[in-house]
Amino acid sequence: MAEQSVFMRTCTMSDLKPLYDGLLHKRPENLATLVEYVAVMLPVLNVMDKVVFFIKDCDARYVLVNQSLVQRLGCKQASDLIGQTSAQMFAAAQGNVYIEQDLQVLQQGISITDKLELHVYNHGELGWCLTYKHPILDLTGRIIGLMGVSLDLASDELNQTKASHKFGKIETHIREHLSEDIRVQTLADLIGMSVSQLERRLKKNFHMTPKQLIQKIRLEQAVQLLQADHAIADIALACGYTDHSAFTRQFKQMTGISPSQFKQTLQQKKAVVH
Repeated sequence: MAEQSVFMRTCTMSDLKPLYDGLLHKRPENLATLVEYVAVMLPVLNVMDKVVFFIKDCDARYVLVNQSLVQRLGCKQASDLIGQTSAQMFAAAQGNVYIEQDLQVLQQGISITDKLELHVYNHGELGWCLTYKHPILDLTGRIIGLMGVSLDLASDELNQTKASHKFGKIETHIREHLSEDIRVQTLADLIGMSVSQLERRLKKNFHMTPKQLIQKIRLEQAVQLLQADHAIADIALACGYTDHSAFTRQFKQMTGISPSQFKQTLQQKKAVVH
């Protein structure tokens, strides 16, 4: 330990870079070892109230979670989630979709990145997130679990496009033309940027691509209309979808449930509250 301390005091940035690069490729001996080391970071992970962090085992069961996920799911403590799957903690249809995602990562070894989702939490709160899931490999290259992060977009003040005059113009244009086909080039022209400049600026400042922003605003309006009990076919047209089927596909892709299932979920939550 003393030798390590001396090294950290005397090493240069050129010394640290190879060390950091090596850590990026370092793999745990087993999942328990990884959880033990990551648990040391929980005091920091727990204060990140706009970030959900979790680790799951090969059966897609939570083995480590931060406080944000505990609160979102209406649990009293982290131990209430440990050993449970998403199917047990989220509404049935939505939880099953998250399980399907987990199994893709665990069985196929693929990573899920930048997936824009609207979560419906157990106590009725709606939350926009960008979700990332990544397989965990052991020393032999065998998948032993997954780790994931969901970045909260809905309550993140930095994500509100009205904070920027230029991006506020884009948001206003999208909302005023929801029933139309909105092209990214049109949005770029509106604020005097190229498409590539717009994509970089939105991603850097608001964590979304222009297409994701359009999708998010369309779905926000759709959710409001669903809450007001409008007909699904009318909502599809009002929010710029070509037909009922296109709206249902997009809605299910981003929420894990169909519009009709979403309405049922809202009704169930209201019944529980009242």
